[in-house]
Amino acid sequence: MSDISPTDRTHEPDAGGPVEMHSPHHAPHGHPVSGRTRRRVVGTFLVVITLGGIAAGAGVLTGFLPNPIVAGDPKADGLNEPRDTGPLQVKVVQPKRNPDFRITIRRVAVIEPYYQAGLRARVSGVVRSVTKDIGDSVRAGEVLVDIDVPDLKQAVEQKEAIILQREKELAAARADLAVARSAVDAAAVAVKLKGIEVTRANDIRAARKLELEQWEILFKGDSAVKARVDAAMLEYQAAGRALEVAGVDVEKARVEQAGKAASLEKAAADIELKQSLVEVARRDRDAALIQLSYTQLVAPFDGEIVTRTTDPGRFVFGGASGSSEALVSVARTDLVTVVAKVPDSAAPFISWDTEALVEFAQLPGVTVRGRITRFSKVIDPADQTMRVEVDVYNGTANEYRTLLVRAALKSTISPLIPLDSMAAVVSAGAGLIRSKADHKGWHEGEARTPDWGPGGRYRSIVAGTTATMRLDLEKFGDSYLLPAGAVYGRAGQPYILVVENGVTRQVPVVVQMNDGTLAKVATVVSSGGQQLIRELTGNEVIVATRQLEVGEARKVTPVSEKW
Repeated sequence: MSDISPTDRTHEPDAGGPVEMHSPHHAPHGHPVSGRTRRRVVGTFLVVITLGGIAAGAGVLTGFLPNPIVAGDPKADGLNEPRDTGPLQVKVVQPKRNPDFRITIRRVAVIEPYYQAGLRARVSGVVRSVTKDIGDSVRAGEVLVDIDVPDLKQAVEQKEAIILQREKELAAARADLAVARSAVDAAAVAVKLKGIEVTRANDIRAARKLELEQWEILFKGDSAVKARVDAAMLEYQAAGRALEVAGVDVEKARVEQAGKAASLEKAAADIELKQSLVEVARRDRDAALIQLSYTQLVAPFDGEIVTRTTDPGRFVFGGASGSSEALVSVARTDLVTVVAKVPDSAAPFISWDTEALVEFAQLPGVTVRGRITRFSKVIDPADQTMRVEVDVYNGTANEYRTLLVRAALKSTISPLIPLDSMAAVVSAGAGLIRSKADHKGWHEGEARTPDWGPGGRYRSIVAGTTATMRLDLEKFGDSYLLPAGAVYGRAGQPYILVVENGVTRQVPVVVQMNDGTLAKVATVVSSGGQQLIRELTGNEVIVATRQLEVGEARKVTPVSEKW
């Protein structure tokens, strides 16, 4: 598709007659012309030109003269009405359906490290040491920067002392619990003893009663024993009082037992409290340890240092104020990710089966072929594009096979590849990394190895450089396609110019796909106050080029063009 812009018209002298050249000091016919006369002539000429320009502008504004600026606009130059200038020959095409039609798009891509992380200070302090420099390899967990923050170490030691104190309090509470349990047991024994005393007092009273009854019998026969009867009566009554005292002692023992039981519950609750305090102290200590761990910046993954902006002795800020720049940056470059932004018109045709061809700008002849690794299923509203990625192993095929074997030994290969079969792993060849642990994101995509060409000469792919990604979209054998040039735009709306009964008609369309060579469109039809989208039927006769120049409602003679 090519946009036709208004052409600049150059006004040339009238070619209808000869152009005469006169000397500035002589008038025609050989008469000299004075300076005042020449100035008067020039002034008159300028006035005439100015008045003519004003008259021409007024004619354009009032509609008596055509506006040359919009002469190419069909609506501006009156092309909405059929012309009487006679049919104009135009090249036309018809939509084609071919099962071999496949639309491809080519986008500029950026090469990114597989992983990249900028490590920033999270605490404020003086840098004690920096163990790595730019270009050095690092292993995951390796300390890269050590920041001296002594108050955090003191805080950890203080939290440890508090834990020790809480643990001793817990031990004392457990001892109190043991004492309370012993008291409860003693109270139970006392209750049992008091019960026995009640039984004993009851037995004594029964004996005294029996003795009293015997003396009463004797008293009936002999009045001399009356005093003994009275004594027996008093002893019986005393035995009854002793029984009552024993019963009260039992109740008292039971009350004391309940108190000891409550003390036992309190001691148990105190133990739970002391255990909670110990747990709180430990969590407080752990939080202090986490803060202390921030004094060391460690490598999050295997890779290499790509930037370093700090040195020993430098004071860095962390926490809420934060450092505005990363002290060191780590990147994983044994794998790189080629990223392309696909326009939203092509987004519906991207799938896991989409084939990609990557060509590296700085490595002529080096290509990567295969299915895309991953793609976003959401259009970025900032630029109306979809992110498409292809992972590439930045090395030779043999090195990649070694990586796969190492991944298999670490049991990180997908169950699709048997762990007990190294041949199955190595046979992945240009191979697959299907490990969620080692793979970017959660999609189990595929990493590709470059085609280094004859000899397999290896040159590193540098992250940050550019590449070209060609994506082969799905085939459109069931759809009618047009040459991309048959679609043109006006005021941001795409159109096609259709020839019907020898007259052109402008039809708005929705561009569903356009790769610069082929376009898939659907016409916009108004029906019942609604805009409906309809596919092409294949019978349309469509102007192929110069649509704005031809214009709408123009009588034309269509000339079919093969494409």
